[in-house]
Amino acid sequence: MRVIGILGSAREDGSTHYLMEEMMKEPQSKGAETKIYNLAKMNIGCCFGCQVCRKTGSCVRKDDMFTLYDALKAADAIIIGTPIYMGEMTGQLKTFIDRCFALKDAESKPLIPAGKKLAIVITQGAPMPEHYAKTSERIEYIFKNYGCVPVGKITAVSVHNTDELLKDHDVLEKARELGKQLI
Repeated sequence: MRVIGILGSAREDGSTHYLMEEMMKEPQSKGAETKIYNLAKMNIGCCFGCQVCRKTGSCVRKDDMFTLYDALKAADAIIIGTPIYMGEMTGQLKTFIDRCFALKDAESKPLIPAGKKLAIVITQGAPMPEHYAKTSERIEYIFKNYGCVPVGKITAVSVHNTDELLKDHDVLEKARELGKQLI
């Protein structure tokens, strides 16, 4: 079994990353191969919107996104994580999502196997979980169109750093429980 995390945060040791690691503990204990891809450390350019991928089955940009295409195809479960910046998912995550356009054929059929489990992690400084609920809904909607099966989401609120997150025992336990759903 393979569980991958797509980290949309530039803070490699931040709250979003920490929650993703907590979610991966249970799959790791069952022998799953796990890896978190930090989008901020990868060379991923924007989508040109040229639609060549729909004709050839491959994106014209030759960058680190090809590593992610392979990882997405091979994964059994995917965790998408992002903090909220300026009221929305990070630019890194949005660029990744735009580039996933190349994972559909000319008839808009997904080029990745269906049935992959999907979990979403949102962290935010705002104290209300509903404040940016639309972000997780959009991510879920997009990946359901690739055949992913949502198993749950976590929104950690009022967190600006990992120290604040560590005080929220409920959200940490929820992360561990959600990790069990990925198996």
